[in-house]
Amino acid sequence: MITVTECENPVDLVTFVETDRLFLNPLETDDWRIRRVVCDKVIACSEALPDGLCLMVFETFRSRARQWELWNPVIASVTQNNPGWSDAQIYAESSRWVSPPDGFGSGHQAGAAVDLKLARTDRTELEFGGLMKGLTGVAPTNWPVSPEIRKNRDMLVAAMHGVGMINYPEEWWHFSYGDRLMGCTGCFTQQVRLSLFLQIGEVAWRRLNL
Repeated sequence: MITVTECENPVDLVTFVETDRLFLNPLETDDWRIRRVVCDKVIACSEALPDGLCLMVFETFRSRARQWELWNPVIASVTQNNPGWSDAQIYAESSRWVSPPDGFGSGHQAGAAVDLKLARTDRTELEFGGLMKGLTGVAPTNWPVSPEIRKNRDMLVAAMHGVGMINYPEEWWHFSYGDRLMGCTGCFTQQVRLSLFLQIGEVAWRRLNL
């Protein structure tokens, strides 16, 4: 097991500010706090997009209370729709859609994750399939979708990966940097190794010898 500890004390949070390449959508929140390193990466991504395209951010930092608000209806729905499932099965399925607030929580709670999509400069959104944050079968990034939607999803993922952020495979809109998602099995790319190094420090890194 790898123990990752907080490397910023206090946490270096800043607030997103709109630019002509970065829009803030108040559909779910008006709290735009985020770790500075993540903010810088998102801004860099927006500025590197092709002409006519922008990033539209829907959510950044999320409190634990807000995480419970999202978790409770999901686990209730999974329970209702699967009456024969065990508690462990219900918990595991619910965790696919919302990070359990009783454990590590979401990357949002660490100020390390953002939910976003591509938009045009007139604020019209590109088509990504399903509702933003829609917890349905089409939410996984690699779900079979139309050629137009596939192009948009691939373009968003490539742009965010280009600045060192990774996508949560179950949600095409969720990207993070430096959180536990980056340390998951199968995710140890060069970007992830760099992120882990920044989190745990040089001494711990040498001990891991990754």
